[in-house]
Amino acid sequence: MNDFLMYLTNGVVIGIIYALSALGVSLIVGIMNVVNFAHGELYILAGYFSALFASALGLGPIPAMVAAVAAIFVLGLLMEWTLIRPTYGDDMYSLIITFILSIILQNAYLFIFGPYPQKPPNWVGGASNLFGLFFYGNQRLACLGVAVGVIAGFFLLLHKTWFGRVVRAVSMDREVASMLGVNPVKVNLLAFGLGCALAGAAGVILTPIFPVTPTVGVGVSLTAFVVVVLGGMGSFGGCVVGGLILGLVENLGAAYLDSGYKHMFGFVILILVLFFRPAGLFGQKQL
Repeated sequence: MNDFLMYLTNGVVIGIIYALSALGVSLIVGIMNVVNFAHGELYILAGYFSALFASALGLGPIPAMVAAVAAIFVLGLLMEWTLIRPTYGDDMYSLIITFILSIILQNAYLFIFGPYPQKPPNWVGGASNLFGLFFYGNQRLACLGVAVGVIAGFFLLLHKTWFGRVVRAVSMDREVASMLGVNPVKVNLLAFGLGCALAGAAGVILTPIFPVTPTVGVGVSLTAFVVVVLGGMGSFGGCVVGGLILGLVENLGAAYLDSGYKHMFGFVILILVLFFRPAGLFGQKQL
């Protein structure tokens, strides 16, 4: 029983961070109809940045995290302005560009940082006795708390601010929003930057647990896309639920069945959900 609770806790921790990364994908797809294949590479870069800022600049773990996410946000703005904006009206071009960018970034990371795993310092040490049943690492608990806080902040931004109302208006009907005075180009810019920053946030939160290497971005992107489809395209709440489901299924499946097929379990769940509900758990059926 104690082992089951530990595996369950692991699934929740990983699932919440899956959800955080997937929210960035869902935001960009919902606003711009752009699939960012370089999403995972931005996750990696944030991990590298947090490690670099902590070691080279002497920043503490938390300031290094914040600086890394801010850098990814600025990079996202530059990507939208220079690479994505010229492709407006042709979704295939933007897909190809981000795919090429992901390959370029992978090779750049390999050249600059080398093939060896790198990680920033842990924020906290030790372990806590949860419920008097098992010990669990404080670093993982801290990651869970920060990820939940970032997701809560995202939903507050989306539902309680002017920017959030504009984002939701553009995602529902871009033409009507434009007629009401919304500048969709600026919304695209900020939404893309924010989506990239969410990938960066997931990266700096998870990197102290799982060090980054130049090639892990492919798996990160694929997992984020699976969560978005599982939860339902356009549903931010679905991303959270989908991320938790995927995290729990992967960790429990690896613990009780075979760790070698860890990522396969999530795809089995995805196939089953799409078989019975093609729009995803919380997606809207197309009429």
